[in-house]
Amino acid sequence: MVMVDLTEEEIKTISAILKFSIAACPTDNITQEVEIDADKLDRLAQKMDKNLEQ
Repeated sequence: MVMVDLTEEEIKTISAILKFSIAACPTDNITQEVEIDADKLDRLAQKMDKNLEQ
């Protein structure tokens, strides 16, 4: 596991970008090294939001 120290504002920003990218960006052309799809992005955004609630 990798730990990254982010402020609450940084997490909110990244979460908002992830949510936007699900609807606005074709994820199939981002990279061939990492499998990225809308479900994966949504789960990541939800995880970040959940951690902010704690």
